[in-house]
Amino acid sequence: MAEQPMSKAANNPNKQTNPGTTGWRVILPRRIKEAVLVAKTNEPPLPTKARARVSSGSIALENIMETETHVYDNCATPASYTPYSWTLGDKLRKTAKSELREDENLRNQSLAQMREWIAKSPHIKRCRTDALFLLRFLRTKKFSIPQSCAMLEKYLTVRQANPAWFQRLDIEDPELEAIIDGGYIVPLPERDEHGRQVVLSVAGNLDLTRVSSALLARAHILVQEVLADDEQSQVCGYTQCIDERELSMKLMSLWSLVDIRKAADCIQNGMPSRINGFNLIGLPSTAATLLEFCVSLLSDKLRKRINLYRTVDDFANKMNRKILPKEYGGVVPMADMIAQFKERCRAKRAQLLAMDEMHIELSKAPGYCAETCRRDLDAGMIGSFRKLEVD
Repeated sequence: MAEQPMSKAANNPNKQTNPGTTGWRVILPRRIKEAVLVAKTNEPPLPTKARARVSSGSIALENIMETETHVYDNCATPASYTPYSWTLGDKLRKTAKSELREDENLRNQSLAQMREWIAKSPHIKRCRTDALFLLRFLRTKKFSIPQSCAMLEKYLTVRQANPAWFQRLDIEDPELEAIIDGGYIVPLPERDEHGRQVVLSVAGNLDLTRVSSALLARAHILVQEVLADDEQSQVCGYTQCIDERELSMKLMSLWSLVDIRKAADCIQNGMPSRINGFNLIGLPSTAATLLEFCVSLLSDKLRKRINLYRTVDDFANKMNRKILPKEYGGVVPMADMIAQFKERCRAKRAQLLAMDEMHIELSKAPGYCAETCRRDLDAGMIGSFRKLEVD
């Protein structure tokens, strides 16, 4: 018989045992012909093929499909947690150590402390606690426990407070699928020379008679969530490439100043991702004031990562051209890249919809973490924080 989740008072977040399972049969979206039996645990073991994947370049589509069909539970206080296993190889292990301070000891302690904080936070009712999810925040914040907990709290808060942006991230939604099919935003299959995930957005590929700011935000967040559990992207980060050559006043007018402020806040404080660069291509002079306002909302660190290119050739000359779509001087047509990304969306569809069930009491957040996490850390209530070995 499967183990039942224990109460918060009885739960020992540092205990790592074989989790109980409650089998649910998840019927995956079309084009994936076989249903899979997913164990309802926090972190199902990765398939053998995923362990053997290379740490650079694109991942074969069949391996992507195999590793992204798991559905993780949203129980904030599960009976046990599946131990984490490193799968990325020695090269990325060194990158994680040098850039994020990450090693096995720090990682294991940090995961245990975040899980204990979640279990002791009465305002967090439902939340993923599997390693891939928590490592999004730990790697973004370079394993600072207070900052990681604060970002997780902010993430849950903005998701719940802005359902028009964050919920129903469903590739089967006709409006959302039309934006992806049109080529407005697509992650490139191949990574750049630093191992980063490159995401291309093209303003001219939008049908402005069929979109709103909320729908565009949902398309961006769909891409982010599909990619967020990929560990190489967590370690190496992302590069955003935005083709603004056809940015029009009509498109700019879709976004209110409130929307822009909200988006900037989410990017910096609520969405766990290591953004290493914003490449803006062909920005028209009419958008200069808007750009100035947007930049003013960013931190100094992100401002320094904005690069402006007058032409596509200028941009392509700074990139490895072969990873770009054929339309930008590469090899693979954008339509093929879109088709591959949509397969990833379908593979993760059940997981993305399940995350709509995560819940936080908005009356106690944000800010609850700032008052409780630091106090608990100072009082020694969360694990062995003072025993952390840091550089």
